[in-house]
Amino acid sequence: MIDGDAMSARKLILDLFDTGDPQDFSVADLVRAGAAFGIEAPGIRTALTRLKSEGRVRPTARGRYTIGANAEPLQQRILGWRTRLDGRREWNGGWLLAIAGPQERADRTVWRRTLRALELEGFAEAETNVWARPDNLAGGADGTRARLADLEAAPTLFLCEAGGLDAGRAARFRTLWNSGILRAAHRRLAGDLDRSAEAVGDMDLAAAAAETLRIGREAIRRIMRDPLLPEALCPTDALTELVEAMTRYDRIGKRMWRAYLAS
Repeated sequence: MIDGDAMSARKLILDLFDTGDPQDFSVADLVRAGAAFGIEAPGIRTALTRLKSEGRVRPTARGRYTIGANAEPLQQRILGWRTRLDGRREWNGGWLLAIAGPQERADRTVWRRTLRALELEGFAEAETNVWARPDNLAGGADGTRARLADLEAAPTLFLCEAGGLDAGRAARFRTLWNSGILRAAHRRLAGDLDRSAEAVGDMDLAAAAAETLRIGREAIRRIMRDPLLPEALCPTDALTELVEAMTRYDRIGKRMWRAYLAS
């Protein structure tokens, strides 16, 4: 998955399934993967049991698991990182507004998922209880609603198209994202990927496998959290560089993991 923070047994299992290659893992594979991060077997087994009860993993055979129905929508989104830029369309200057109130905030878990979904769809908080983004995503408002639902946003979240903003808001909304910082971070991470690609060949297999998953998940997280702004607000050159660097790195990472799990 694409959450941040340190690696845990839960995140490791989901991250491995999110690679899509292979599509399932044995318990022994997952325990060996945990060892690369210093996670002991009981922690892996406990996390696997909990993920199974949540419907986020499911058995394919005795002792083998794959992604579960409750995690499939996010997995499919993550697997689309290579074609992330295809999620845009031409911008006509309109906006999408998401409006939340007490009903959406009532359940803390639902509200946390709603905020995550809004971030993943590139919304920024524009005013109290109002999130905004340019209306340049594929599928327009209907497509955005569907993706927010897949990401488990509150079903009562109000989403609408907006045009004819007053001059003050029209100008301020364009500054909700810092294009310079965003592009610089993409380029910095693309460089980290290329440097890591050169270094992992000199590491032992366990360290190399852990390194590729760690930095690879960071890159995919960055790609998937890019707000996909119109070129007028943020040129996509740096995102393109990051996707290209991750495409090269992904081949190395998968090769390292196959070798490590087979060793």
